[in-house]
Amino acid sequence: MADLQDLTQRETFNFWTEETFRFADLDALNHLNNIASAVYCETARADFFVRVLDHDFRSKINWVIANLNITYRLPVDYPNDISIGTKIGRIGNSSIVIHQGLFAKDVCFSTAETVLVKADLDTGKSVPFDEEMKQKLAAYL
Repeated sequence: MADLQDLTQRETFNFWTEETFRFADLDALNHLNNIASAVYCETARADFFVRVLDHDFRSKINWVIANLNITYRLPVDYPNDISIGTKIGRIGNSSIVIHQGLFAKDVCFSTAETVLVKADLDTGKSVPFDEEMKQKLAAYL
């Protein structure tokens, strides 16, 4: 697992996705609901795959989550704008680890680590990365 303290620093990341804290994302305490952090991470991962890897999510070769860990650090009040930093933590043969930091007003309120596997959805088998994909991913290590 990455040093999660590093994930609380904006300079750790070189890929950013902007989101808006929606009123529907409030919990009973009028803070950002914990599950909303997972949705923001998903949005930022999809943004990364599309903008960096030109990924088409309608493809039979797609990304499958093997593990997702979120650390909730601070409550976030409504209204707010959310910035999600994304970086690659590790590149395997057919899997990657993605690290993310979620920020409101430049303060990190959550960090996440996700293990994803590139897989053939028809066969359920992993698909090895080609060299071009490895190079694109490596730019975000």
